[in-house]
Amino acid sequence: MAISEVDRVRARHHMGYHGVGTVQTFQLGLPKATQVDFMIEGALDVLLPAAYPMFYQLLDRMDCIECEVFGGSDLADVDSMGEIHINRKRLSEKAQYYLIAQQSLANLLGVIPNPWDQRSWLGGGGVINVPVG
Repeated sequence: MAISEVDRVRARHHMGYHGVGTVQTFQLGLPKATQVDFMIEGALDVLLPAAYPMFYQLLDRMDCIECEVFGGSDLADVDSMGEIHINRKRLSEKAQYYLIAQQSLANLLGVIPNPWDQRSWLGGGGVINVPVG
């Protein structure tokens, strides 16, 4: 049994990788095609069948957390409803649970999450500072 293409897309998404084969980037001001997904693609190809249940469980957890994040976007307009007060730390707390699952998936696959992941709610934003020197 191999991982379906749909589940490969889920894994790429949750690890912050692109859903395309090659990505256009620039090197010295000139366009350069690079394949940024090679690490995760190789890992998905050789994932042990015994690891599939954990793989799917982690993907499902991250799907659920992401649904809660987007599903609760209407709470941004409310501070309280009668005696009920909205937790303003909700997004950062959900992000922590998501990151725990993402790190577990990273360990399972033996790859790191994409350091250029653009999801700022996870603490990313696509910027890596490297000292030059």
